[in-house]
Amino acid sequence: MGPGITLGIFVFLLTGAFLGDMVLHKSDAGIFPALVAGIWAAWPFFHQSRVQRYNFLHPVPREYKVPVKQAFSKIREVLADISYNFGDKWHISTADTTSGRITADLRFTDEHVHHEIDSRGQLHSRKERLQRYLGLEITIRDTGRDTTLIQMDFMPKVEGVQFYACDSIVTGLIESIESRIGPGVQVGDPADTKLPAPPWWLLSLSAFALLALLSEVNKAIFQ
Repeated sequence: MGPGITLGIFVFLLTGAFLGDMVLHKSDAGIFPALVAGIWAAWPFFHQSRVQRYNFLHPVPREYKVPVKQAFSKIREVLADISYNFGDKWHISTADTTSGRITADLRFTDEHVHHEIDSRGQLHSRKERLQRYLGLEITIRDTGRDTTLIQMDFMPKVEGVQFYACDSIVTGLIESIESRIGPGVQVGDPADTKLPAPPWWLLSLSAFALLALLSEVNKAIFQ
């Protein structure tokens, strides 16, 4: 997402300067078309980042060479044994062997150092404690071949702007489960990062920007 934001800002500044200073000779006239141009430049990166994020939090189901009862038991053990920070543990709210469904959640706090400048221009730092939440749903199904199909879905919520604060826990939990039951084989394909057709809101913005640009051009010609 970072490269998309950088490219979008660059295109916005470049287009705004070109339209405002060289075409329309009015500094603020090209702001809206330049903004839309910046969105067009950033949109492919944002789309791919969103799809990659979805694939990370909702990985494709994997098939493991263990019986379903053993897989269920081992996953319960991992969730009960693993802990974070100063003893934060998973709270298991559902563990239904009949449906093969396990739901759990983890709540913890992170200490974050926040830097700020006071009225005299001096830099100060202070510590903040930010809340983190990670929901988990696991579906365990018998394939009928003495193997088990496991689907994991993660739902993070974080306080502040560190949107990826729970990512290491997601990765670590998957690795811990596979260390107990063995490696799995991916079944199916992740969501495709290929660009779809542009969304209607972006096309609408582009039409408004074009009309605004034509209006400014007419004003510049007939003044």
